[in-house]
Amino acid sequence: MMTKKVLFAVALLTVFLFALSAGVLVAQDKYALKAPNGISFSEIRGYETWQVIAPSYRTEKKELRIILGNPVMINAYKEGIPGNGKPFPEGSIIVKVGWSERKNAAFPAAIEPDVLQRVEFIVKDSKRFPDTNGWGYARFVYDAKTGIFSPYGKDASFMQECHQCHTLVKAKDFIFTGYPQR
Repeated sequence: MMTKKVLFAVALLTVFLFALSAGVLVAQDKYALKAPNGISFSEIRGYETWQVIAPSYRTEKKELRIILGNPVMINAYKEGIPGNGKPFPEGSIIVKVGWSERKNAAFPAAIEPDVLQRVEFIVKDSKRFPDTNGWGYARFVYDAKTGIFSPYGKDASFMQECHQCHTLVKAKDFIFTGYPQR
């Protein structure tokens, strides 16, 4: 009798440990992730509550985005940066959250966010990122089927790709998004 109970307990423990090791019972800690260039998702902890800078839309991806800023970034915008010719201060961070789009079921003329696609961010830290004019770039792609984020890129070279695009707005301290009137 005792043997059956012990065998059952061992089997149950084995199933539990297998499920745990497979990630079935443990949700991903996105804040433990790092981009290939060393930027950690933890650098934007709490971004979900940051102030909105502006919405945006990527036509080629049919992706709706909301662009958020940490308090340092928001204060810089309110001081007139970059329009006043000053650069954004160290510690400025922008987060872009992107979703696929769908028509609103109740009001089909409206487009709304559907499935989360990615979280991207830009961090101003001139000591860490001197080769990209003080800005570090990170992108984490979201897989809705698994509920898991993955860092984008195999190495840090994607940062140069991001920065090359941002050189189009060098005069605005490499930031595309303005802070529209409210």
